Amino acid sequence: MNRGAKKLLVELVTTGSELLLGEIINENVRYLSQQLNQMGYSVVYQTTVGDNPARMESVLRTALARTDIVITTGGLGPTQGDMTKLVGAEVMEVSLVFREDVMQTVTSWIKLRHPERDLTGNQRRQAMIPEGAEVLENGAGTAPGTALYKGGKLLIHLPGPPAEMRWVFDYRVKPYLQRLFGSQGYIYSSYMKIYDMGEARIEDTIMDLVKEQSNPTIAMYARIGFVEVRITAKAADEQAAKALVLPMREKLCSRLPNVIVTYDDESVAAALGRVLLKKGLTVSGAESCTGGLVGSYITDITGSSAYFLGSAGTYQDRVKVSVLGVSEETLRLYTAVSEETAAEMARGSRVLYHSDIAVSTTGIAGPDGGTAEKPAGLVYIGVDGPWGTTVHKNIFPGNRIEVKERAAMKAVFYVLQYLSEHS
Repeated sequence: MNRGAKKLLVELVTTGSELLLGEIINENVRYLSQQLNQMGYSVVYQTTVGDNPARMESVLRTALARTDIVITTGGLGPTQGDMTKLVGAEVMEVSLVFREDVMQTVTSWIKLRHPERDLTGNQRRQAMIPEGAEVLENGAGTAPGTALYKGGKLLIHLPGPPAEMRWVFDYRVKPYLQRLFGSQGYIYSSYMKIYDMGEARIEDTIMDLVKEQSNPTIAMYARIGFVEVRITAKAADEQAAKALVLPMREKLCSRLPNVIVTYDDESVAAALGRVLLKKGLTVSGAESCTGGLVGSYITDITGSSAYFLGSAGTYQDRVKVSVLGVSEETLRLYTAVSEETAAEMARGSRVLYHSDIAVSTTGIAGPDGGTAEKPAGLVYIGVDGPWGTTVHKNIFPGNRIEVKERAAMKAVFYVLQYLSEHS
Protein backbone atom coordinates (compact mmCIF):
# COMPACT_ATOMS: atom_id res chain seq x y z
CA MET A 1 0.00 0.00 0.00
CA ASN A 2 1.69 3.25 -1.13
CA ARG A 3 0.32 6.54 0.12
CA GLY A 4 3.59 8.40 -0.49
CA ALA A 5 2.08 11.09 -2.76
CA LYS A 6 0.93 13.07 0.28
CA LYS A 7 3.40 14.88 2.52
CA LEU A 8 2.94 13.15 5.85
CA LEU A 9 3.12 15.15 9.07
CA VAL A 10 4.28 13.57 12.32
CA GLU A 11 3.82 14.47 15.97
CA LEU A 12 5.94 12.89 18.70
CA VAL A 13 4.27 12.48 22.08
CA THR A 14 6.51 11.48 24.97
CA THR A 15 4.74 10.39 28.12
CA GLY A 16 5.89 10.30 31.72
CA SER A 17 5.82 12.74 34.62
CA GLU A 18 9.55 12.10 35.15
CA LEU A 19 10.20 14.03 31.92
CA LEU A 20 8.21 17.04 33.08
CA LEU A 21 9.97 16.97 36.44
CA GLY A 22 13.34 17.04 34.70
CA GLU A 23 14.42 13.78 36.30
CA ILE A 24 15.57 12.29 32.99
CA ILE A 25 16.70 13.68 29.64
CA ASN A 26 14.32 13.13 26.73
CA GLU A 27 16.63 11.12 24.47
CA ASN A 28 13.73 9.55 22.55
CA VAL A 29 12.56 12.75 20.86
CA ARG A 30 15.99 13.52 19.50
CA TYR A 31 16.50 10.03 18.11
CA LEU A 32 13.05 9.75 16.53
CA SER A 33 13.25 13.24 15.01
CA GLN A 34 16.61 12.49 13.42
CA GLN A 35 15.48 9.14 12.05
CA LEU A 36 12.09 10.29 10.74
CA ASN A 37 13.44 13.41 9.08
CA GLN A 38 16.14 11.35 7.42
CA MET A 39 13.38 9.09 6.08
CA GLY A 40 11.59 12.09 4.57
CA TYR A 41 8.84 12.51 7.18
CA SER A 42 8.13 15.98 8.55
CA VAL A 43 8.15 16.08 12.35
CA VAL A 44 6.11 19.22 13.00
CA TYR A 45 5.20 18.89 16.70
CA GLN A 46 6.78 17.45 19.82
CA THR A 47 4.66 17.19 22.96
CA THR A 48 5.40 15.85 26.43
CA VAL A 49 2.58 14.87 28.77
CA GLY A 50 2.58 13.46 32.28
CA ASP A 51 0.91 10.35 33.63
CA ASN A 52 -2.56 11.89 33.71
CA PRO A 53 -5.30 10.19 31.68
CA ALA A 54 -7.34 13.32 30.95
CA ARG A 55 -4.36 15.38 29.79
CA MET A 56 -3.00 12.46 27.78
CA GLU A 57 -6.33 12.03 26.04
CA SER A 58 -6.44 15.74 25.18
CA VAL A 59 -2.88 15.63 23.80
CA LEU A 60 -3.55 12.56 21.65
CA ARG A 61 -6.80 13.95 20.24
CA THR A 62 -5.10 17.22 19.33
CA ALA A 63 -2.13 15.40 17.80
CA LEU A 64 -4.29 13.12 15.66
CA ALA A 65 -6.38 16.08 14.48
CA ARG A 66 -3.42 18.08 13.18
CA THR A 67 -1.04 15.38 11.91
CA ASP A 68 -1.15 12.10 9.99
CA ILE A 69 1.11 10.04 12.23
CA VAL A 70 1.37 10.18 16.02
CA ILE A 71 4.17 8.28 17.71
CA THR A 72 4.17 7.93 21.48
CA THR A 73 6.97 6.71 23.73
CA GLY A 74 6.51 5.43 27.26
CA GLY A 75 3.67 4.06 29.34
CA LEU A 76 3.59 0.50 27.96
CA GLY A 77 4.80 -1.27 31.11
CA PRO A 78 2.85 -3.46 33.54
CA THR A 79 2.01 -0.94 36.27
CA GLN A 80 -1.04 1.27 36.83
CA GLY A 81 0.95 4.33 35.74
CA ASP A 82 1.46 2.79 32.30
CA MET A 83 -1.69 4.05 30.63
CA THR A 84 -0.67 5.02 27.09
CA LYS A 85 -2.25 2.03 25.31
CA LEU A 86 -5.46 2.39 27.31
CA VAL A 87 -5.87 6.08 26.50
CA GLY A 88 -4.78 5.56 22.89
CA ALA A 89 -7.41 2.86 22.41
CA GLU A 90 -10.12 5.15 23.78
CA VAL A 91 -9.10 7.96 21.44
CA MET A 92 -9.04 5.61 18.43
CA GLU A 93 -12.38 4.12 19.58
CA VAL A 94 -11.21 0.51 19.78
CA SER A 95 -11.06 -2.02 22.60
CA LEU A 96 -8.01 -3.55 24.21
CA VAL A 97 -7.90 -7.30 23.69
CA PHE A 98 -5.74 -9.91 25.38
CA ARG A 99 -3.28 -11.59 23.02
CA GLU A 100 -2.06 -14.98 24.16
CA ASP A 101 0.80 -14.97 21.64
CA VAL A 102 2.08 -11.68 23.06
CA MET A 103 1.80 -13.04 26.60
CA GLN A 104 3.88 -16.05 25.62
CA THR A 105 6.56 -13.77 24.21
CA VAL A 106 6.61 -11.71 27.41
CA THR A 107 6.78 -14.88 29.53
CA SER A 108 9.60 -16.35 27.46
CA TRP A 109 11.61 -13.12 27.72
CA ILE A 110 11.31 -12.98 31.51
CA LYS A 111 11.96 -16.69 32.11
CA LEU A 112 15.03 -16.70 29.86
CA ARG A 113 16.68 -13.87 31.78
CA HIS A 114 15.18 -14.33 35.24
CA PRO A 115 14.23 -18.01 35.63
CA GLU A 116 13.94 -17.57 39.39
CA ARG A 117 11.11 -15.06 39.10
CA ASP A 118 7.39 -15.76 39.03
CA LEU A 119 5.26 -13.68 36.70
CA THR A 120 3.08 -11.13 38.41
CA GLY A 121 -0.56 -10.65 37.52
CA ASN A 122 -0.08 -7.11 36.28
CA GLN A 123 2.33 -8.29 33.58
CA ARG A 124 -0.72 -9.43 31.64
CA ARG A 125 -1.26 -5.72 30.90
CA GLN A 126 1.60 -5.86 28.42
CA ALA A 127 -0.35 -8.40 26.38
CA MET A 128 -3.39 -6.11 26.10
CA ILE A 129 -3.32 -4.83 22.50
CA PRO A 130 -5.61 -2.31 20.73
CA GLU A 131 -8.00 -4.28 18.56
CA GLY A 132 -6.86 -4.28 14.94
CA ALA A 133 -3.36 -3.04 15.78
CA GLU A 134 -0.17 -4.61 14.50
CA VAL A 135 2.11 -5.82 17.27
CA LEU A 136 5.64 -4.42 17.05
CA GLU A 137 7.90 -7.00 18.69
CA ASN A 138 10.34 -5.67 21.28
CA GLY A 139 13.65 -7.48 20.93
CA ALA A 140 15.23 -5.50 23.77
CA GLY A 141 12.56 -5.80 26.47
CA THR A 142 9.15 -7.13 27.43
CA ALA A 143 6.74 -4.37 26.39
CA PRO A 144 5.84 -4.62 22.69
CA GLY A 145 4.95 -1.61 20.59
CA THR A 146 1.76 -1.33 18.58
CA ALA A 147 0.68 0.38 15.36
CA LEU A 148 -2.98 1.12 14.60
CA TYR A 149 -3.99 2.66 11.25
CA LYS A 150 -7.60 3.77 11.22
CA GLY A 151 -9.53 6.46 9.38
CA GLY A 152 -6.44 7.79 7.65
CA LYS A 153 -4.60 8.26 10.95
CA LEU A 154 -1.73 6.19 12.31
CA LEU A 155 -1.08 5.86 16.05
CA ILE A 156 2.14 4.11 17.02
CA HIS A 157 3.02 3.28 20.62
CA LEU A 158 6.70 2.63 21.46
CA PRO A 159 8.26 1.64 24.79
CA GLY A 160 9.92 4.39 26.83
CA PRO A 161 13.38 3.01 27.72
CA PRO A 162 15.66 4.41 24.99
CA ALA A 163 17.35 1.11 24.12
CA GLU A 164 13.97 -0.60 23.71
CA MET A 165 12.49 2.31 21.78
CA ARG A 166 15.40 2.34 19.32
CA TRP A 167 15.20 -1.42 18.75
CA VAL A 168 11.48 -1.39 18.04
CA PHE A 169 11.74 1.67 15.79
CA ASP A 170 14.72 0.41 13.81
CA TYR A 171 13.60 -3.17 13.30
CA ARG A 172 9.81 -2.91 13.31
CA VAL A 173 8.57 0.65 12.70
CA LYS A 174 10.83 1.49 9.75
CA PRO A 175 9.74 -1.56 7.70
CA TYR A 176 6.13 -0.97 8.74
CA LEU A 177 6.18 2.66 7.52
CA GLN A 178 7.82 1.62 4.26
CA ARG A 179 5.16 -1.02 3.73
CA LEU A 180 2.27 1.28 4.59
CA PHE A 181 3.32 4.56 2.97
CA GLY A 182 6.17 3.73 0.63
CA SER A 183 9.22 5.95 0.24
CA GLN A 184 8.96 9.52 1.50
CA GLY A 185 12.28 10.54 -0.02
CA TYR A 186 15.54 11.07 1.79
CA ILE A 187 16.83 13.98 3.85
CA TYR A 188 20.60 14.32 4.15
CA SER A 189 22.48 16.75 6.36
CA SER A 190 26.17 17.63 6.35
CA TYR A 191 27.74 19.47 9.27
CA MET A 192 30.70 21.84 9.53
CA LYS A 193 32.13 22.70 12.94
CA ILE A 194 33.92 25.99 13.57
CA TYR A 195 35.78 26.52 16.85
CA ASP A 196 37.35 29.96 16.49
CA MET A 197 34.76 32.23 14.85
CA GLY A 198 31.54 33.56 16.36
CA GLU A 199 28.04 32.88 15.05
CA ALA A 200 27.42 36.54 14.10
CA ARG A 201 30.58 36.78 12.01
CA ILE A 202 29.88 33.48 10.29
CA GLU A 203 26.37 34.63 9.39
CA ASP A 204 27.68 37.93 8.04
CA THR A 205 30.14 36.05 5.82
CA ILE A 206 27.53 33.73 4.28
CA MET A 207 24.34 35.83 4.58
CA ASP A 208 23.73 36.00 0.82
CA LEU A 209 23.79 32.20 0.64
CA VAL A 210 21.37 31.97 3.56
CA LYS A 211 18.94 34.38 1.87
CA GLU A 212 19.04 32.47 -1.41
CA GLN A 213 18.57 29.02 0.14
CA SER A 214 15.76 26.70 -0.87
CA ASN A 215 16.99 23.14 -1.32
CA PRO A 216 19.52 22.69 0.23
CA THR A 217 19.02 24.87 3.29
CA ILE A 218 21.63 26.34 5.64
CA ALA A 219 21.30 26.68 9.41
CA MET A 220 23.68 27.66 12.22
CA TYR A 221 23.72 26.51 15.83
CA ALA A 222 25.84 27.75 18.73
CA ARG A 223 27.07 24.67 20.58
CA ILE A 224 29.23 24.52 23.69
CA GLY A 225 32.69 25.38 22.41
CA PHE A 226 31.92 25.70 18.70
CA VAL A 227 29.45 26.83 16.03
CA GLU A 228 27.87 24.20 13.82
CA VAL A 229 26.79 25.01 10.26
CA ARG A 230 24.31 22.51 8.83
CA ILE A 231 23.47 21.97 5.15
CA THR A 232 20.32 19.92 4.54
CA ALA A 233 18.82 18.69 1.28
CA LYS A 234 15.81 16.55 0.44
CA ALA A 235 15.66 14.32 -2.63
CA ALA A 236 14.30 11.02 -3.82
CA ASP A 237 17.23 9.04 -2.44
CA GLU A 238 20.45 9.40 -0.46
CA GLN A 239 22.70 9.78 -3.49
CA ALA A 240 20.58 12.56 -4.98
CA ALA A 241 20.38 14.40 -1.64
CA LYS A 242 24.16 14.27 -1.20
CA ALA A 243 24.59 15.58 -4.74
CA LEU A 244 22.54 18.65 -3.80
CA VAL A 245 24.59 19.25 -0.64
CA LEU A 246 28.05 19.00 -2.18
CA PRO A 247 28.08 22.29 -4.22
CA MET A 248 26.84 24.28 -1.21
CA ARG A 249 29.44 22.67 1.01
CA GLU A 250 32.14 23.73 -1.45
CA LYS A 251 30.80 27.30 -1.46
CA LEU A 252 30.89 27.47 2.32
CA CYS A 253 34.42 26.08 2.40
CA SER A 254 35.55 28.83 0.02
CA ARG A 255 33.80 31.51 2.11
CA LEU A 256 35.19 30.19 5.40
CA PRO A 257 38.74 29.07 4.57
CA ASN A 258 40.93 27.73 7.37
CA VAL A 259 38.22 27.98 10.07
CA ILE A 260 36.22 24.79 9.45
CA VAL A 261 37.85 22.24 11.75
CA THR A 262 35.73 19.10 11.52
CA TYR A 263 32.89 17.73 9.43
CA ASP A 264 29.80 15.70 10.27
CA ASP A 265 30.27 13.36 13.26
CA GLU A 266 33.99 13.95 13.79
CA SER A 267 34.77 15.73 17.07
CA VAL A 268 37.74 18.05 17.55
CA ALA A 269 39.32 15.39 19.78
CA ALA A 270 38.98 12.83 16.99
CA ALA A 271 40.55 15.27 14.53
CA LEU A 272 43.44 15.85 16.93
CA GLY A 273 43.98 12.12 17.31
CA ARG A 274 43.99 11.65 13.55
CA VAL A 275 46.67 14.34 13.12
CA LEU A 276 48.82 13.07 16.01
CA LEU A 277 48.77 9.53 14.63
CA LYS A 278 49.66 10.73 11.16
CA LYS A 279 52.63 12.74 12.47
CA GLY A 280 53.70 10.17 15.04
CA LEU A 281 53.47 12.65 17.92
CA THR A 282 52.33 12.36 21.54
CA VAL A 283 50.40 14.77 23.75
CA SER A 284 49.96 15.31 27.48
CA GLY A 285 48.08 17.72 29.71
CA ALA A 286 48.26 19.77 32.89
CA GLU A 287 44.85 20.77 34.20
CA SER A 288 43.71 23.05 36.95
CA CYS A 289 40.25 24.52 36.36
CA THR A 290 39.14 21.78 33.94
CA GLY A 291 39.84 19.04 36.50
CA GLY A 292 40.79 16.31 34.02
CA LEU A 293 38.19 17.10 31.36
CA VAL A 294 40.79 17.71 28.63
CA GLY A 295 42.17 14.23 29.20
CA SER A 296 38.64 12.86 29.25
CA TYR A 297 37.80 14.40 25.87
CA ILE A 298 41.00 13.09 24.31
CA THR A 299 40.49 9.58 25.72
CA ASP A 300 36.90 9.45 24.49
CA ILE A 301 38.48 8.50 21.17
CA THR A 302 39.21 4.84 20.53
CA GLY A 303 42.93 4.23 20.15
CA SER A 304 43.97 7.37 22.03
CA SER A 305 46.48 5.36 24.07
CA ALA A 306 48.73 5.49 21.01
CA TYR A 307 49.29 9.23 21.43
CA PHE A 308 47.94 10.41 24.81
CA LEU A 309 50.35 9.96 27.71
CA GLY A 310 48.37 11.45 30.59
CA SER A 311 47.18 14.66 32.22
CA ALA A 312 48.30 15.95 35.59
CA GLY A 313 45.48 17.28 37.75
CA THR A 314 47.22 20.14 39.55
CA TYR A 315 44.39 22.03 41.18
CA GLN A 316 46.32 23.50 44.10
CA ASP A 317 49.31 25.79 43.77
CA ARG A 318 51.65 23.58 45.81
CA VAL A 319 50.92 20.70 43.42
CA LYS A 320 51.66 22.90 40.43
CA VAL A 321 55.05 23.53 42.03
CA SER A 322 55.87 19.98 43.15
CA VAL A 323 54.52 18.05 40.14
CA LEU A 324 54.97 20.47 37.23
CA GLY A 325 57.84 22.58 38.47
CA VAL A 326 55.91 25.85 38.26
CA SER A 327 58.00 28.57 39.90
CA GLU A 328 56.82 29.82 43.29
CA GLU A 329 57.91 33.27 42.19
CA THR A 330 55.66 33.06 39.13
CA LEU A 331 52.71 32.17 41.34
CA ARG A 332 53.55 34.99 43.75
CA LEU A 333 54.00 37.66 41.06
CA TYR A 334 51.29 36.63 38.61
CA THR A 335 49.01 34.20 40.53
CA ALA A 336 47.88 30.80 39.33
CA VAL A 337 45.45 32.31 36.83
CA SER A 338 47.89 33.95 34.46
CA GLU A 339 49.58 33.63 31.12
CA GLU A 340 52.89 32.93 32.84
CA THR A 341 51.53 30.07 34.95
CA ALA A 342 49.76 28.49 31.99
CA ALA A 343 53.01 28.54 30.04
CA GLU A 344 54.99 26.93 32.85
CA MET A 345 52.31 24.30 33.42
CA ALA A 346 52.42 23.27 29.75
CA ARG A 347 56.21 23.08 29.77
CA GLY A 348 56.11 21.14 33.03
CA SER A 349 53.67 18.60 31.63
CA ARG A 350 55.85 18.06 28.60
CA VAL A 351 58.84 17.37 30.84
CA LEU A 352 56.85 15.16 33.24
CA TYR A 353 55.40 12.92 30.53
CA HIS A 354 58.19 13.23 27.95
CA SER A 355 55.56 14.19 25.39
CA ASP A 356 55.98 16.00 22.08
CA ILE A 357 53.13 18.45 22.79
CA ALA A 358 51.52 19.52 26.06
CA VAL A 359 48.45 21.59 26.86
CA SER A 360 47.53 23.33 30.12
CA THR A 361 44.46 25.01 31.59
CA THR A 362 44.26 27.40 34.52
CA GLY A 363 41.38 29.74 35.30
CA ILE A 364 38.31 30.65 37.32
CA ALA A 365 35.41 28.33 36.57
CA GLY A 366 33.10 30.34 38.84
CA PRO A 367 30.61 31.32 39.91
CA ASP A 368 32.73 32.56 42.84
CA GLY A 369 36.33 33.70 42.89
CA GLY A 370 36.24 36.31 40.16
CA THR A 371 37.31 39.95 40.38
CA ALA A 372 37.03 42.96 38.10
CA GLU A 373 40.48 42.22 36.69
CA LYS A 374 39.99 38.45 36.58
CA PRO A 375 36.31 37.64 36.17
CA ALA A 376 34.68 34.24 36.47
CA GLY A 377 35.10 32.40 33.19
CA LEU A 378 38.66 33.63 32.64
CA VAL A 379 40.83 30.74 31.49
CA TYR A 380 44.40 30.68 30.18
CA ILE A 381 45.26 27.77 27.91
CA GLY A 382 48.89 27.01 27.18
CA VAL A 383 50.39 24.81 24.47
CA ASP A 384 54.06 23.82 24.48
CA GLY A 385 55.93 21.90 21.82
CA PRO A 386 58.95 21.86 19.52
CA TRP A 387 57.95 25.23 18.07
CA GLY A 388 57.77 27.05 21.38
CA THR A 389 55.01 27.98 23.82
CA THR A 390 51.75 29.79 23.06
CA VAL A 391 49.13 30.93 25.57
CA HIS A 392 45.53 31.86 24.77
CA LYS A 393 43.37 34.03 27.01
CA ASN A 394 39.62 33.31 27.00
CA ILE A 395 36.62 34.52 28.99
CA PHE A 396 33.99 31.84 28.67
CA PRO A 397 30.26 32.42 29.37
CA GLY A 398 28.02 30.07 31.30
CA ASN A 399 27.88 28.31 34.62
CA ARG A 400 30.74 26.37 36.22
CA ILE A 401 30.13 23.18 34.24
CA GLU A 402 29.79 25.05 30.95
CA VAL A 403 33.00 27.02 31.54
CA LYS A 404 34.88 23.78 32.19
CA GLU A 405 33.43 22.18 29.05
CA ARG A 406 34.19 25.19 26.86
CA ALA A 407 37.72 25.48 28.23
CA ALA A 408 38.50 21.78 27.78
CA MET A 409 37.17 21.70 24.23
CA LYS A 410 39.06 24.87 23.32
CA ALA A 411 42.23 23.38 24.80
CA VAL A 412 41.94 20.41 22.46
CA PHE A 413 41.31 22.80 19.57
CA TYR A 414 44.39 24.89 20.41
CA VAL A 415 46.60 21.80 20.26
CA LEU A 416 45.18 20.99 16.83
CA GLN A 417 45.70 24.60 15.75
CA TYR A 418 49.29 24.56 17.04
CA LEU A 419 50.05 21.50 14.95
CA SER A 420 48.44 22.92 11.80
CA GLU A 421 50.38 26.19 12.11
CA HIS A 422 53.79 24.56 12.61
CA SER A 423 53.82 21.58 10.31
